[in-house]
Amino acid sequence: MRRRIPIAVLAVVSLAVTLGLGPSAASAPVAERVPAGMHALTWHYPLVVGGGKVTTGTKVVTSPQVIAAVRSLINALPVSAPNVICPAYVMLPYSVAFSVRVASPAVTRVVFQLGGCPFAQVYQHGVKMSPTLGGPHLRSTYARIQKLISPQGVPLG
Repeated sequence: MRRRIPIAVLAVVSLAVTLGLGPSAASAPVAERVPAGMHALTWHYPLVVGGGKVTTGTKVVTSPQVIAAVRSLINALPVSAPNVICPAYVMLPYSVAFSVRVASPAVTRVVFQLGGCPFAQVYQHGVKMSPTLGGPHLRSTYARIQKLISPQGVPLG
């Protein structure tokens, strides 16, 4: 005897697959957001200075091992969960920019927003890429990235 699947069920499953809402949509990594061949990494982080004023600190890294490790961690991030309603909670962003040389413009910049519903926005040559990156381990992955870039912690002003 043949088993029949209701057409409504097939339609919903088909729509979910078409929209990328299947089980692997939120967990599959996005391929190579940070390309190979980058020889400089610039980390921008919020820095509180005298009187509570917030400015941006900068640290440049040229170690091939650190750049490769950070690149690998970012490229392994899955896409953010689609259609999530987040609270209007915003923290100061951290960014990691990759370039061919220290004085060259960034080829890839990844901006980490770790408050509310955390996500990482990727920019290629200044153009915002979709989808954003995230996943349940974004905060811990960022902590690993920060530790690779600055093993002694966030530099003080």
